[in-house]
Amino acid sequence: MVLSFDSDSDSMKWHAKLGHISQDRMSGVAKEGLLDPLTKIKLPKCGSCLAGKTTTKPFGKASRVSCPLKLIHFDICGPINVKACHGAFYFLTFIDDYSRYGYVYILSHRYEALDVFKRFVAEVETQLDRRVTNLRTDRGQEYFSHMFKEFCEEKGI
Repeated sequence: MVLSFDSDSDSMKWHAKLGHISQDRMSGVAKEGLLDPLTKIKLPKCGSCLAGKTTTKPFGKASRVSCPLKLIHFDICGPINVKACHGAFYFLTFIDDYSRYGYVYILSHRYEALDVFKRFVAEVETQLDRRVTNLRTDRGQEYFSHMFKEFCEEKGI
């Protein structure tokens, strides 16, 4: 069976149907007798092929903070499918940007996050004799309560 085409648009259709093969490979296919061998294959630029070959610049190196507790990343995860032994469906993570040390607290309900956050701040500030100064979150709704904002303002976070 020999496939033939009449115009550039037909050659582009076959180029796409054959998996965006190169012009040289399409000429090889024609020489093998699978395409009309009399047709001169001239492919225009293919947007899909160009997009597939483009490269992206790598992200720059993220700068880390210079001391512990200057930046804390935290997030609430859940509800999870497997209930913990005391009935918890959520967990709250805190990660210090400087040391990459992580803290995990198990929660039964999302509304416990503020109390756990207060406990975490008191604990790490006492242990490390430093203050928590910045937080980074995923901007979830649990971080925008009036009480949460009040606590952060009180502590200078």
